[in-house]
Amino acid sequence: MHEASIAQSLLDIVIETAQKNNALKINAVNLIIGKLSAVDTDALKTAYDVLKEDTIASESILNIKLIDIKGECLDCGFVSMYDTYYFKCKQCSSYNVIILEGEELSIQDIEVE
Repeated sequence: MHEASIAQSLLDIVIETAQKNNALKINAVNLIIGKLSAVDTDALKTAYDVLKEDTIASESILNIKLIDIKGECLDCGFVSMYDTYYFKCKQCSSYNVIILEGEELSIQDIEVE
């Protein structure tokens, strides 16, 4: 379960950032996670909840915004959303599609006191 290591890295970054900014308490951490990032969001939340104990983030909430998969066909330029991992252009049927969105895994912001 790599979600535990992601949660630990996330907490390390969040706590260090909060302390550098003289925050005493972390209220919320807002993440952006793409559907292609292969992160189990439930497992990530569970790991975060366990690891945050006895830190300045102990009462914080982990909010996750999921980003849909968006691709662009390099042959015809058509941009489309994808529900599966099958990246075939919906306009010209080319497989020459690049991913524009959906691979993100980043901290959007941190709410502190």
